[in-house]
Amino acid sequence: ILEKSQQAMGEAAYRSAINSSGKNQGKLTTGWEVLGLNKETATRIFEEEKETGFVSEKEAKYGRTSAKYDEKGRRLDKEGKVEDDNGVGEDDGDDNEDSTSNVYECGNCGYTIFVAEGRNHKFFGAGFQCPECSAEKDKFVGRTAGED
Repeated sequence: ILEKSQQAMGEAAYRSAINSSGKNQGKLTTGWEVLGLNKETATRIFEEEKETGFVSEKEAKYGRTSAKYDEKGRRLDKEGKVEDDNGVGEDDGDDNEDSTSNVYECGNCGYTIFVAEGRNHKFFGAGFQCPECSAEKDKFVGRTAGED
C-alpha cells in the first residue's frame, strides 16, 4: 500500500509540474527522476497532459478563460457587457451608494453590515432583506466612523 501511495503521489506531483511549466512544451519536464518515476511513466503522463493542452488544476476547476468584471464588481461577457445577474446590481435609485460610509445599520434591529467599497449592489440588490429581522433594504442607513 505504501509503495502504491508513493507512486500515485509522485505521478500527481509530476502532472502538476508539467502543467505548471506552461503550454509550449515539447519535451519531458524535468523532475521525474526525483519523484521516483521511470522514463516510461514520465513519458506516458507527459503525453496524457499534452493531449489535454497542459491544463492546470485551476483551469480545470474554474475554466480556461478568466472572468472580467466592471467597476461595480459585475461579471462581464466576451463583448464587455454586464451579464444577466438576475437583478443584482440594477440601479433602482435606492442602493445607498450616496452614503458617506461603507457601514450600514438596520433601522429596525440594529444589525450592522460592512460593505466593501464599490460592492453595495451585491448587498443592496433587488430583494435584499436584513438577515436578522427581514426588514427591507430601505431600512438600512449609512453610518459614519465613530458614530454611536
